[in-house]
Amino acid sequence: MFHLKALPRSFAPIKACNEVNTLLKLLPAAVQTRSYAEHKIPDRLKDIPDHANPKFFDMVEYFFHRACIIVEDKLIEDLAHQKGSRLDLEARKAKVKGILTVMEQCNHVIEIAFPIKRDNGQYEIIRGYRAQHSTHRTPCKGGKQTFKINS
Repeated sequence: MFHLKALPRSFAPIKACNEVNTLLKLLPAAVQTRSYAEHKIPDRLKDIPDHANPKFFDMVEYFFHRACIIVEDKLIEDLAHQKGSRLDLEARKAKVKGILTVMEQCNHVIEIAFPIKRDNGQYEIIRGYRAQHSTHRTPCKGGKQTFKINS
């Protein structure tokens, strides 16, 4: 009996070949691709998987675009099967593209910077960030916190 756990061992000798290694990386996206997907990963992000030390934001952006490629066709198909939907293929594609574009943009960014004094006497500025993407679905993480101040 062949188990899924044995799959990586069966590919081990084949993975040494560069062409097969590249094929194995591209295969999951190719299997799921249908004929009407239009989303593309921007050129500046295409080398992120092979980069030795990519920036965090670049990785987040890369994985967002990769997820869009995977899910776009499914979303377009699901809109066709939605009860009461009369959208043609072009309208469904435009709607999905619009939703993904809205989700990609960052709605709010808060930057907080405060100085601290280290034990060795040096001062350092600590920066913190909070970004909210896609507030199309609320409530967002966080929320109102109340507390009493004893005077």
